[in-house]
Amino acid sequence: MTSHSQRHRTTTLPFSYRDKGIDFDLDSFTVDDGDRTALELNPSQTEIDLASAVSSSDSSDGPDWDTITLHGKLRLPEETVQAVFPEDERAEPPAKLYVTTRCHETIYRDREVISEAPTTPGEYDVTLEVPKNTVRGTVELRPYLVRTEAHPGEEPNDYADQKNFRVASGTLYYVVVDRHEEEERAAIDGERVRFSQNAHLPDGNKLYYLDFRNESRPKLWINADHPRIAEVLQSRGSVGAEARMRDVILDQVSYGVWVQLLVRAGSAVDVEGEVEHEWQEMVLQTFARNLYDTNDVSEATHRLRDDLSDPQTLPHVMQRIDSELQEYIDPREQLIHLMEEGLQI
Repeated sequence: MTSHSQRHRTTTLPFSYRDKGIDFDLDSFTVDDGDRTALELNPSQTEIDLASAVSSSDSSDGPDWDTITLHGKLRLPEETVQAVFPEDERAEPPAKLYVTTRCHETIYRDREVISEAPTTPGEYDVTLEVPKNTVRGTVELRPYLVRTEAHPGEEPNDYADQKNFRVASGTLYYVVVDRHEEEERAAIDGERVRFSQNAHLPDGNKLYYLDFRNESRPKLWINADHPRIAEVLQSRGSVGAEARMRDVILDQVSYGVWVQLLVRAGSAVDVEGEVEHEWQEMVLQTFARNLYDTNDVSEATHRLRDDLSDPQTLPHVMQRIDSELQEYIDPREQLIHLMEEGLQI
């Protein structure tokens, strides 16, 4: 289900460690005693939004659910065991396998032991319960392989030898269980899929595609045929080269998306200065006044419609759109941050 980079962390610890050494896949969930529902995650997807699935249709202040249960698999590859344990321990690795649950907002931490020592290579079923009264916002789930005893005798070279040392980990999932009331739904939906496996998406090495088949709700598709790019876009950090690269990629994508949204919204303005869809209104409210240096949205939207429909003024309005988007996105800032990181990705 998920696709991960095979790059391993080996320089920050004095012993062999595999930070992508455990395959962790979540495939379904249940809410309280409800039916089991498939997650259908895309390649490299690590954020799981369950907020709408667990919320009720009424406006009561009480909890909409008591417990979310996530189901999946953990797989410990043979190569991971060989990489993190000396030869005399590989037949029966002195380690346990567990998944940590963490919620920063409520300072909640817990772990579910999946396999007690010895933990041998193979596949393990995972069932994780997330109680409503312990979490809020986003919950983080991550598996670890941890030594359960010290290595007897002489210290083995390049291997962890002490009890409770973590020697491998897997994918970090972010499970959104609720949102603050002030958080609004995004103007357009986004999803990562393999373009090569979807006939309605363009051929070639496209990075993204803005889909207007449903004019009332455009959808942004990110091409998961580029696994390294998709992985970087899933990064949740705020510092470091990977976070900087993510921001630069997002700036590039958002520029192209905003151009299309602006042109389509401006072209959709009717003689009364109105548009049909909510996203069109949002786009015009955000940009039209700045394009024409006026506080009157109606005047700005009429002028945008007229300029887009006139071949004589079209090149000039596109130049204005380019200038406005450069001000809005400010790609220079993220590029400077990336260069300051030395492109160390």
